[in-house]
Amino acid sequence: MSTEEAEEADTENAATENHEFDPLKTEIMRATYRALITQGYSDLTMQGIADEFAKSKSLLYYHYDGKADLLAEFLEFALHRFETEIAVEEDDPAEQLRTLVDRLVPEELEEDSYHVQIALLELRSEAPHEDLFRDQYTAVDERITAVISGILRRGVETGTFTDIDPETEAELLVSLLIGARTRRLTTYEEFDVRETRRALETYLDRLPSTEDGTTVGGAEPARDGMTIDEAGSTEDDDGPERPDH
Repeated sequence: MSTEEAEEADTENAATENHEFDPLKTEIMRATYRALITQGYSDLTMQGIADEFAKSKSLLYYHYDGKADLLAEFLEFALHRFETEIAVEEDDPAEQLRTLVDRLVPEELEEDSYHVQIALLELRSEAPHEDLFRDQYTAVDERITAVISGILRRGVETGTFTDIDPETEAELLVSLLIGARTRRLTTYEEFDVRETRRALETYLDRLPSTEDGTTVGGAEPARDGMTIDEAGSTEDDDGPERPDH
């Protein structure tokens, strides 16, 4: 499947989930997506979107007052697509959290995904000055927080997690995830996302679970933040080899 075919499949799935986006609006959102990949946010124009749109440019102005209005709806569209991406199928709450981390902070980013994430980060930076963007990013953050707190709450109810406040832990994890995604896009190549993923996994491992005091990872807590297994080990572990770049 080509990149364009995959993108169309994803956007069609998102449109199916969101009945407010009719086929024409979905085509406009696809055109906006392609334009963001090639032009980025700062250079994006209505003409640039029209160049990616198979129908008349006048349709863009019929539905939207300008670029900001169109991009605000694109953020809503992206939110519904995002909700599809983070919908995890695992029944175990601990595995649900790990799957969520994998999807939000993948080890590798495809080039198109990288460019779109850059554009969305640029849009977020405009939120302090543009209420349309602020509203959409507030909805995104609230939705992620609700998903994670729901997983944690179910974990408490089923005995997977104990002695945690789902809302507090969700706020912390959302901040960690958004921070990791931002650092990945705004630092030099020496930034190793694998180390960040290990840190996130360590955080998940330390969530208290089961009444015998073991953690999500299955080992008992020990001194200095290490597990019993780690504290008893005499082997050196330098962790995964860092990439050359």
